[in-house]
Amino acid sequence: MLSIIAGLWYGVPARRRLREAQERLAARERDVADMLLASSEAFVSFDANGAITTWGANAEQLFGWDPPYVMGKNITDTLIAVLQREAYDNDLNSWRTGTTSAFIGHRVGTTALHRDGHEFSVDMMIWARRNGGYNAFISEVASGAPGEPEVLDAPSTTPLTDPLTSLGNRQLLEKDLAIYEGQVARYGLRSCIALIDIDNFKRFNDRYGRERGDEVIVAIAEQLASRSRSGDAVYRVGGDEFICLLPEQTLETGAVAVNRMRRSIAELAIPDEDSPTGVLTVSTGMALLDAEHLKASAELMKDAEDSLSQMREGETSQRESDGTDHPMPWS
Repeated sequence: MLSIIAGLWYGVPARRRLREAQERLAARERDVADMLLASSEAFVSFDANGAITTWGANAEQLFGWDPPYVMGKNITDTLIAVLQREAYDNDLNSWRTGTTSAFIGHRVGTTALHRDGHEFSVDMMIWARRNGGYNAFISEVASGAPGEPEVLDAPSTTPLTDPLTSLGNRQLLEKDLAIYEGQVARYGLRSCIALIDIDNFKRFNDRYGRERGDEVIVAIAEQLASRSRSGDAVYRVGGDEFICLLPEQTLETGAVAVNRMRRSIAELAIPDEDSPTGVLTVSTGMALLDAEHLKASAELMKDAEDSLSQMREGETSQRESDGTDHPMPWS
């Protein structure tokens, strides 16, 4: 009995010390929360897998998302512009394996994604926590600030998606390419673009009608989007033209992805009585953007168009030499 009483007696100070430690920790957490609220920058925390765990009030104001929506979502997929996502993912993976990071522990300029779909320039400072997660302070870059990343355009009502397919339109492509050119120069990234053009689509529209033509455009857009990798981007840039932006691809590896897309369109088997094959076909051209081949978007597009013309000429020559009316196989 005495031993039980003694145990209870000595346990009282231990419980009191534990309670006092918990109270000090809670007070410290309140102080940190007050400092974050007072900061002019958005504060975000995310775990080792990139899932958002803390979303400050300034983050809600900066990005437009309320906490219930973003909590648990991947920070790269939610806040980072499409063209920068692969670079961030690769860098975080490198940091986890002990490689020096270009982002962790450095303040970097990048392009963020707002809830309404527009992109804007930000400064971001990320540092690693002991538990394997990360904290980040993010602030918007004022237009024209010296030494800061250029703000390409202010949020506007200019539509950036194609109303028929919901893909990005030409304006969004030009904006993304301009951003990506800077990323290529800064981080040594590379990319290739694929121009996909529906063969003789005007003739198809004349025969089957514009309504049927719109249905075909939507079906092809869905195939291109579904067969793209995470991080790729697809745009409709003309009545019968699409662009696929393929980050971190060479012309050789990009050709594999493009052939996969061509096969997926062939699998639709869209009837076309005027086509030599009896079904609607597409032709493709490709162009490369890397640190050794920095080009303006207009020049890059022309390279893709020239490549497409060469492909069509090559397929025509092949059919004539084979004595067939069929296009070259898609391998």
